[in-house]
Amino acid sequence: MELPISLVPRFVLGRRTSSKTTHDDDVDRHDDAPTPQRRRRHTSDDTLVVHAGERRRAGAIGGVAAEATGGSIATPIVSSTAHWFRDSADLVAFREGRRRRHSFEYGRYGNPTVKVLEDKISAMEKAEATIVTSSGMNAIVATLLAVVPPGGHVVATTDCYSETTFVDLDDMEALQSVLDHGNVTMFYADSLTNPHLKCVDVRRVAELCHQRGALVCIDSTLASPINQKPLTLGADVVLHSITKYIAGHHDVIAGCVSGSEELISRMRVWHHDLGGAISPVIGAGWKTPWVTDFTTGMGVGFLNWHPNAAYMIIRGLI
Repeated sequence: MELPISLVPRFVLGRRTSSKTTHDDDVDRHDDAPTPQRRRRHTSDDTLVVHAGERRRAGAIGGVAAEATGGSIATPIVSSTAHWFRDSADLVAFREGRRRRHSFEYGRYGNPTVKVLEDKISAMEKAEATIVTSSGMNAIVATLLAVVPPGGHVVATTDCYSETTFVDLDDMEALQSVLDHGNVTMFYADSLTNPHLKCVDVRRVAELCHQRGALVCIDSTLASPINQKPLTLGADVVLHSITKYIAGHHDVIAGCVSGSEELISRMRVWHHDLGGAISPVIGAGWKTPWVTDFTTGMGVGFLNWHPNAAYMIIRGLI
């Protein structure tokens, strides 16, 4: 008799880990902390979106010990706005950055349930860190405030809702000219664009921008992490409106931004000050974005051949 994969003992699937935890372990070790590099090179997105962020120690969620979650298999909703520290030494270690196990202090600064979603998105985007925000626009604002200094210059594509400096996303010579003659801080673009589903050559754009010291920020909402991973193509930051594919049920307003730990730490300061925290009751769609993507593709295929569909925009990623 073969057991379903969810019922196979954890030590069969990977390295056996001790359940013994001490206060010293919290400061000096971080074996349970997920990293983009560990155990992800040959893992499918379907698996990552289910298991990333879920600690191997049964029931440990988002850095919260198993005993605090009742050994829950499903991700529990942690609704508390404040969190305990064991003692003053524990608090001091947290404040000084010596507490390696992820900790939580106040709801506006982080939440265990939301941390699980952040870890899942980081895993799928191959990012070092992710912030989940109260909306896609909040993620954009935190990104721009953290990265673009006073007097900085942002270059955006023509196929977007608002303007800074417009360049045709197909015209690399125009982009090169802007980079040569302007003090460009960041290139920002949707890819796929909204609403015309145009694709940006992220790899080429990143090469040109990095030669001039400009960052590349890609809003990958309409492609989703299933179809495109801009960070692997050279982008510095990737944004999503979680409202669309990642949540997938039209019942959540949320956003996220992913990138290097250094960049995200700068954005996290603004995120905390702007108060863009998201409720832990964030919806049930976060483990099944591939279902949304697949069914959307089926719908597009159906409409493409339907006699009543006069015009379709298909860019090959959906």
